[in-house]
Amino acid sequence: MAELRYSLRVPAVHPADVEALRAWVVRAEELGFDSIWAGDHVFYNTDVLQPLHMLTWIAAQTSRVRLGQAVMLSAYLNPVLLAKAASTIDVLSGGRLMLGMSIGGSEAEYTSIGVPMNQRVGRLFESIEIMRKLWREDGVEFAGRYNTIEKGTINPKPVQPGGVPVWLGAFGEKMLKRAVRVADGWVGGAGAIDRYLELATAAHDYCEEAGRAPDSLATGKLQCISVDEDADAARERALKHWQTYYGPRWDIANTIYGTPSQCAEQLEVFKTVAWPSMTLVMEPSGLGLEQLEAVASITVGAKP
Repeated sequence: MAELRYSLRVPAVHPADVEALRAWVVRAEELGFDSIWAGDHVFYNTDVLQPLHMLTWIAAQTSRVRLGQAVMLSAYLNPVLLAKAASTIDVLSGGRLMLGMSIGGSEAEYTSIGVPMNQRVGRLFESIEIMRKLWREDGVEFAGRYNTIEKGTINPKPVQPGGVPVWLGAFGEKMLKRAVRVADGWVGGAGAIDRYLELATAAHDYCEEAGRAPDSLATGKLQCISVDEDADAARERALKHWQTYYGPRWDIANTIYGTPSQCAEQLEVFKTVAWPSMTLVMEPSGLGLEQLEAVASITVGAKP
């Protein structure tokens, strides 16, 4: 039975409210959550803050909570500059960063940034290779398909030995197999829980096929959650929040919602993951402190 590491993703709200976010972040750390994660989009219909900038700001508001991305669309970014930025955040935060990366995004974003969308997979894995070299070595030489480095040295290097842990967003078998080969961890998206559990089981086989110890690969899942003493109110809040973010076709079945006892019961399924621990990255339905504390009351044990 897995030990759950209860974590949070910052809810995207429109319009962005900096003071509400500040209060939410500070209270999240006080309540005892393990980590705070940020999403990523460039063009979007709600306010999505640039994740590296936001995590730097969150690091300054906190002292203990770990910082992650679920997930960064890294093909948009130059890997040398991304390696430098991630190293800087890790140093400033005292070694608290986890770099979640994946291949999402829209055709409009890729076209406008000047990166062909059909190169996103190759660019992602080339970026990971480059960043790890720059985090671990001096005088890096690299000649890849998309990037060339001559005598590259980044200082300061990350606080964490070996560099910032790299997680891959994966909600399909192909990307999960890639995560097993190259990543420190993988995080499932906000889709169906049953699908995540299937992938978590399959990941054991993929690790064995790759000659990797399964428990050397961290695992997590992004999970939308809405808690209210009134189950109908929890459902309506969930619909409003995530259909605003994901669009009107968002399936409410992918959300955990209801009374505290109903939500607590639904969360128990994540303990069945055959891993020593898993990171449950919960996104509450808004930045309200009442909602945050309701989630805390059924996870980290804090009382609302």
